[in-house]
Amino acid sequence: MQASNQQIAKILRDVAAAYIIKKTGNVFEIRAYENAADNIEHSTSEIKDLWEEGKLDEIPGLGQKMQGYLDELFKTGRVKHFNDVKKGLKSIFFELLDVPGVGPKTAQKLVKSGVISLGDLKSKIIKGDRMLLPYAFAQAQRILDYLKKSKDVLEVHSLGSLRRMVATIGDLDFSASSKNPQKVVDYFCQMPGIDRIIEKGDTRATIILQSGLQVDILVGQPESYGALLQHFTGSKAHNIKLRTLAQANGLTLSEHTKTKTEEEFYKLLNMDIPASEIREDTGEIEASLNHKLPKLVEIGDIRGDLHLHSNYPIKSPSHGPGADSIEEIVKKAIDLGYEYVGISDHPPGFTSVSKEEIISWVQKRAKVIQSMNTKSIRVLNGLEIDILGNGDLSVPDEALETLDYCIAGIHSGHRNDITKRLMLALQNPHVDIVSHPTNRLLNERDSSEADWEEIFKYCVKNQKLLEINGYPNRLDLRDDLVRSALEYGVKFVINTDAHELSQMDNMRFGVSVARRGWGEDKDIVNTWDFTNFAKWFKIKS
Repeated sequence: MQASNQQIAKILRDVAAAYIIKKTGNVFEIRAYENAADNIEHSTSEIKDLWEEGKLDEIPGLGQKMQGYLDELFKTGRVKHFNDVKKGLKSIFFELLDVPGVGPKTAQKLVKSGVISLGDLKSKIIKGDRMLLPYAFAQAQRILDYLKKSKDVLEVHSLGSLRRMVATIGDLDFSASSKNPQKVVDYFCQMPGIDRIIEKGDTRATIILQSGLQVDILVGQPESYGALLQHFTGSKAHNIKLRTLAQANGLTLSEHTKTKTEEEFYKLLNMDIPASEIREDTGEIEASLNHKLPKLVEIGDIRGDLHLHSNYPIKSPSHGPGADSIEEIVKKAIDLGYEYVGISDHPPGFTSVSKEEIISWVQKRAKVIQSMNTKSIRVLNGLEIDILGNGDLSVPDEALETLDYCIAGIHSGHRNDITKRLMLALQNPHVDIVSHPTNRLLNERDSSEADWEEIFKYCVKNQKLLEINGYPNRLDLRDDLVRSALEYGVKFVINTDAHELSQMDNMRFGVSVARRGWGEDKDIVNTWDFTNFAKWFKIKS
């Protein structure tokens, strides 16, 4: 059997997912498959080559049983045990696992809800020919991984709005650097999953994937690749101002200018290189010329996630609970290298249970969360509560005062008295964070209108945080409002709002919003070490 490391990793992850859904494997078996998949995918050697050389034991985490399964796979093209584990699950279940933010439990829910193909799911994710950023990012990563395996590809990048990490994306565009452009184009057009080739030339090609996505590639020579990459990253406004600046200095710049890197290209204008996310002609060119670009926050700066939903038992929940246990969430947070993690479940519905029942539930849950603390990580007790139509909160103060922090958000009436409701909620001494402040759902619901200046000023004066929510169809607060809020001195927290473990990996998309808004680590409280973080929230260290 011919299979890449990525394909084998996919096979092992599918088995782990089947174990989870069918509840036929214990946690150690599941982790063994997941760890083996990770180690194989990240190996610098091809697993098939190691098998042929009798060196499978060089891959960490591959025990004798796993090595035996791989031996059977390479010899026969199948593994009986794998097929037995996966038996009874529809093929679309395993296809859905490739979609960002979709883990085993969500995939099973989607199957049960009637999703029968990726095209069917795509109709839910892509509307108006614009993809949600996380979906486009995942598709692009597969294509980038494929292109990087060509010996003729020296460098490869995504282009346009995807490289700038805009919230929604059109088509997928890529550039590659090569001394043999035709070979790269040929290799690109042999990529698995192509429905048809629209155009194929010496240095470029356009294809349509079976998913319906259009993908373009442009291959440039190494000596001018920097100019090509800069030009097709955009934005249009950024490039127009650059060309105007060049002309004023007696220079003619284009995508063909002889520069091997983007750094060389910008240096022609005596500029520092601006991060791709902020190339929108909103001041980045002037900052580059004056060597005053911000040091934008990076995914590696994040030390914790405060907006996570568990499956902790609840009577009459106000909104959908999470799919995984608090223990599983904490384990995932440790795997991500976090110093602290916050559990922020929705409380019981205030119209369904009594005030006393809510308080009792909060107190019992607090004891469970507190028991999770270890030397490895600090586990914090939070809630995400509703801001009601009149500005009241859905949980009484007697319960809120027992929390480490409180997130309050609007979940209904998204056009009614937004400023008033947010201000009333912020005035409650127990509310620390406003979740997904504009309430937008990308491709579904526009941002709510509010007097953001009033809200920003109040947040700064009273040490309140605005959330940058990394959930795929939110990415809220919007990047333009992040930029505006920073001018007032507002502080933020970047959260994933994850309802299952795999969604905790969406942190990168919240970070991209912060970067597009010119956010630095000093502006984001969950990039701070726990000592400074705890001081902000008045948590006892």
